[in-house]
Amino acid sequence: MQNPIEMQNLIDLKTWHFAKTMPWMPHWYARRREWGNNEEFNDLVAFIRKTGSVEQFGKTKYTYLYLNGYKYWTMGNPITTTILINRAKA
Repeated sequence: MQNPIEMQNLIDLKTWHFAKTMPWMPHWYARRREWGNNEEFNDLVAFIRKTGSVEQFGKTKYTYLYLNGYKYWTMGNPITTTILINRAKA
């Protein structure tokens, strides 16, 4: 999967959990262990990093993918050890 439409279709099928421990910064996350397919999870992480834009958040830079009214990011670990994909309304 290498295009935004395929990524959006994949994203729409997944469960996103509200990050209740950070209500002042509303966002959701999806877990690798619940994703159901490691290859698809890795594809989305790679797509975020390949096509997203680097932005500063506090003292750290993250790569954000803006898609269909949301922004998606990971914490920057290697793809194989990334366990979460985050999203927030853009």
